[in-house]
Amino acid sequence: MKKHLLTLATVLFAAGALFTSCANDPEEPQIQSDGTQISTRAYGDKSPKIMVYVETNDVNPLNALCWEMNDKKFIDILNLFASNIHKDSDGYPTVYLNDKLTRVLEPDPNNPTETGFHKYVEPLQAAGIKVCLTSLGDWQHIGVANMTPAMADRFADILVFCVDRYGLDGINFDDEYADYTSMEYNSFSHVIKALRAKLDAKFGAGNKLITVFQWGNYNQIDVTAGGIIDYADHGNFGPDVFSSSSSILGVTNDRWMSQAILLGNNYLPYYLGQITTRSAQTASGGYAGIMLFNLRPANDVSPQPVFQAIANGAYNSATVTNVCDSPYTQDWEFIPNGFELTKDDVPAYQPTYTGN
Repeated sequence: MKKHLLTLATVLFAAGALFTSCANDPEEPQIQSDGTQISTRAYGDKSPKIMVYVETNDVNPLNALCWEMNDKKFIDILNLFASNIHKDSDGYPTVYLNDKLTRVLEPDPNNPTETGFHKYVEPLQAAGIKVCLTSLGDWQHIGVANMTPAMADRFADILVFCVDRYGLDGINFDDEYADYTSMEYNSFSHVIKALRAKLDAKFGAGNKLITVFQWGNYNQIDVTAGGIIDYADHGNFGPDVFSSSSSILGVTNDRWMSQAILLGNNYLPYYLGQITTRSAQTASGGYAGIMLFNLRPANDVSPQPVFQAIANGAYNSATVTNVCDSPYTQDWEFIPNGFELTKDDVPAYQPTYTGN
């Protein structure tokens, strides 16, 4: 994820998506959803929301369970960063899980009920955290900005299949690292519209999230597509950064994350004070929430000072506490060639999108 670093308090770090393998998946999809879904608590009573990205290349997503405020989990939405957009022999998009992300979602065939999403997603949802999968380019000359309507339609089928297969709460888009050689008019809109139609047809209207990181070719998103995005966030990171509106057409402030803060940094009290001030501005302005990137385990760089600074400004100085005796470690098997889902692996989720 690229960043505009607007203060000296923030530093560049390498995005986990750069460390992916290009080989085909080692095992064909064998499991199917049984149709059941973990029910997450209604989270509409908390404003602003807290959306956090976790780099699954080196961090266990269960670390999101460690932080509570008023006896509820502090994090509302957790984005697993990231799956990648690859392409098949026909040039159609695929969803690729790299060697480190695969076993976070895909269960081990030898232990299918206690590994994969059963272990790393369901506990988060049971605690009230919505879990989404980020979709990110991967230098394959394909991404959300160069798909025909037919390609967007089949890509949406695969994404819905992933949501169903792994019991996820939605999809997050980050248009980076695609290495485009050409563009397709309104492609990003096609993808969003197709995905919304298919998620609603499969799970019912309003039950799954579509979120967008405002970067790359977001100017392809028309007002209709922007109007069906649940949340959008931005990459102008910094403790004193406040973005008063989205540049994505159709995204209103009640669906806009006005702050973007890097975790993984040790902030001086002065900068924590800036976070508090901006968080109060987010809350009083009726904005959707605050986005944070790169959740780390508490024994690495604890997010508690940042979380508390946010709470001081946005939640009347409520106390954020660490309820874990020890951090969750990266305890899953790496799958050398990753895991890939193609248009041929999934059913067609109606309705078919025609590019309208």
